[in-house]
Amino acid sequence: MRIDAIISELPADFERLREEAAAEGFIHIDRLWEEWQSGTNRFERPGERLLGIWSDTELAGVGGVTLDYVLPDALRMRRFYVRPAFRRLGAGRLLAQALLAEIRPLGKTIVLHAPYPASARFWEAMGFAADDRDGHTHRLPV
Repeated sequence: MRIDAIISELPADFERLREEAAAEGFIHIDRLWEEWQSGTNRFERPGERLLGIWSDTELAGVGGVTLDYVLPDALRMRRFYVRPAFRRLGAGRLLAQALLAEIRPLGKTIVLHAPYPASARFWEAMGFAADDRDGHTHRLPV
């Protein structure tokens, strides 16, 4: 698997990922597409990142980090999604590790919102602690 930054445009096969997310009832990938198209969020501010993970030439997932809109000195994991065919193959873990490797040196608190039990378990396995405040569900200690 290969991980690359998504910088100037969404990958060509992003629509397939978007369709699969919608079929599962996840709307955050539609939000990513809408924000990207409107220019309201391109993951361009200092500390922000959007990464994609590919299996051969197929987009397996995406994940990003933005400045948090509630806590001024925190970063927030967001728009994280791995297509069903690539789950349980390590794609999510590799993508999360790559994001964390890029942002942990910044020394900021990292928060996220994981409303589903499976996603909460995933992030807890990545070292996040349940912390239900400020609109977040988890926090990674600095």
